[in-house]
Amino acid sequence: MCDLDNTLLPLYTQEKFVEIWFRDMAKKFNEHGLNQAIALNAMNEGCRAMVFNQGGKHNIDVFYDVACELSGYTRGELEPVLDDYYATTFSNVREIARENPYATQIARLMREKAQYAVIATMPMFPLEACNKRLSWVGLNASMFDLVTTCDFSTYCKPNPNYYAELLEHFNVKPSQALMIGNDVREDMEPCEQLGIDTFLVTDRIITHNLPYSRFRRGNCPVLIEYLKSLK
Repeated sequence: MCDLDNTLLPLYTQEKFVEIWFRDMAKKFNEHGLNQAIALNAMNEGCRAMVFNQGGKHNIDVFYDVACELSGYTRGELEPVLDDYYATTFSNVREIARENPYATQIARLMREKAQYAVIATMPMFPLEACNKRLSWVGLNASMFDLVTTCDFSTYCKPNPNYYAELLEHFNVKPSQALMIGNDVREDMEPCEQLGIDTFLVTDRIITHNLPYSRFRRGNCPVLIEYLKSLK
C-alpha cells in the first residue's frame, strides 16, 4: 500500500490544496445557481463527517447525508456540481503539484513485489479526482488493484479501521502488508497498531511533532532500494 499526496505526488502545501479546492468549488456553486455560503459550509461539514465516519456507510453517502441536511439542498442538486467540478476545474490543483521522477519506478516495484498494489490515499475523493492526481506523476488507477475513494471506504485516516478494511478486502494478514507513506500520524501509527510493516518517506515528511525514529524510513531513492531488496 502506498499513500499518494506528498508521498508519490509532491504538493506545494496541503493548506494550498484545500484553499484552491474551496475557491474553485465556490465558483462552481455560483455557476449552478446555488447559494455559495450555504453550500460551502455544507461541503466543509460533509468532509468533516467523512473524516470521522465510523463505518456502516460509504464516505460519499455520509458526506451527502450531512451536506444535504445542513444546506437544504438535495443530493440531486449537489452531486452534479461536484461531478462538474471534478471533471473540469479540479485540474487547477495541478498548479501546486511537483514532479516526482521516482513515482513510476516505485509503482512498478509495488506491482512486481506484491500480490496486490494499492494506492491508500485519504478516501474523500471520487476515482476521477484520484486518477487526475496520479496522472500528474505519470501514473493511472489501472496500474493498481485498488485506489481508495469515497465510494469504497467507510473510514478515513488515521482510523486503523481504514487499513483493516483494506486487509479484509484482499484477505491479507497485517504481517503480509507494507504501508508506504509520509505522515507519521495518518500512515505510520495506525498501521503499527495493526501490525502492518511500514516505510516512512522523508522527502516531504509530516510528523505532527510525533516521534518517528522507530519507523523504517528514508527518501524515495532509499525506498526504491528497500523495495528492490524484498523477496
